Amino acid sequence: MRVSNDTLRSAFLAALDDARRRVLDTQEKVSTGLRVNAPSDDPVAAARIAHLDASLARIEQYEANAIFARNQLGLEEEALNDVIDNLQRIRELVLQANNSTASTADRQIIAAEIRQHRDALLALANTTDVDGRHLFGGYREAAAPFTTNASGDVVYGGDQGQRTLQISDSRFVAVNDSGADVFERIPEGNGTFVLDVSATNTGSGMLGLGTVANPAAWVADTYTIQFLTPTTYEVRNSANALIAAGAFTPPSQTLAFVGAEVGIDGSPAAGDTFTVRPSAQRNVFSTLDRLIAAVDTPVDDAADRARVHGTIGQRLADLDGAVAHMINARGDVGARVRALDQQETLNADFAVHLRSTLSAVRDLDYAEALSRLSQELFGLDAAQQAFARAQNLSLFRFL
Repeated sequence: MRVSNDTLRSAFLAALDDARRRVLDTQEKVSTGLRVNAPSDDPVAAARIAHLDASLARIEQYEANAIFARNQLGLEEEALNDVIDNLQRIRELVLQANNSTASTADRQIIAAEIRQHRDALLALANTTDVDGRHLFGGYREAAAPFTTNASGDVVYGGDQGQRTLQISDSRFVAVNDSGADVFERIPEGNGTFVLDVSATNTGSGMLGLGTVANPAAWVADTYTIQFLTPTTYEVRNSANALIAAGAFTPPSQTLAFVGAEVGIDGSPAAGDTFTVRPSAQRNVFSTLDRLIAAVDTPVDDAADRARVHGTIGQRLADLDGAVAHMINARGDVGARVRALDQQETLNADFAVHLRSTLSAVRDLDYAEALSRLSQELFGLDAAQQAFARAQNLSLFRFL
């Protein structure tokens, strides 16, 4: 078969082009450090690389979410710490005011300081982050969630929303709490019932502790303890039905009925009444307002002193409930921070695994690539020399 010079030249040029392409491809891989620079290099590996890159991008977003969540929860935890500090200082002041040696003027001074702490609590309830978003407003972040109405009462204008951020494929963490959950829903008294002193009492009887001795026997209702004489009493429910009756022995006795136990100290007078009613939920500002009013009440005689001490004692129980509620809220925030720590560790470990896998699939083996490049360059040089010599094989050079 006859082979023309043009056919040989085309075959040589095709071989040279192929050798040059292999050299350029290897040089690109060496310069980028990647074995797969385009899907055509290895379609299967390219698909796996795309999947691994997407997984790493998700983890990076989860890490950014976790950082933001940590900052928000840190601000909330700091605010709650300040709230607890203010409430505990108020408790110290209330104990001073409830001392028998404190005069009316002393209690008025103490009430004024409690008002300052109440105002500080209002400012804390309206805490904002660095972007001006209110921490305790729920989804309504733009406006202050707590405001004072015309009657001087603090009202909540936020909603019940709780923003969450995703920190893994299947895990979310709440980054705020609504003001309703933190500052509004605080149970009165012992959480089951509340004790109140009648403003018309004339004796020196004071309410002590109220406890639920038998929860199964407790029937939620309003009960009135009335002293028929200084040493006899009866208990009636809201329907005026007689529940219990008995003798009272001063100076202190615990009255028991429908699973509740109520301590009474001092010497009640005939006609004095005390009320036991089911616990409701109040906001912390209402609790403090009632506490301030009790501390600020003038005392002129023993009956006044008994009413004030008894009322302050019961409002102190409400304050203790508020402190416990805030401590629980802070504990919940701390639990979320611990969850962030745990998930960030898991995310970091998974990211290391993904990057290792990605490197094995995508990165270049430099030793093998450089050796191959040397061979390809040698082959290209040999091919170029062979082509140059083949170009000179013609009889016309000898004519």
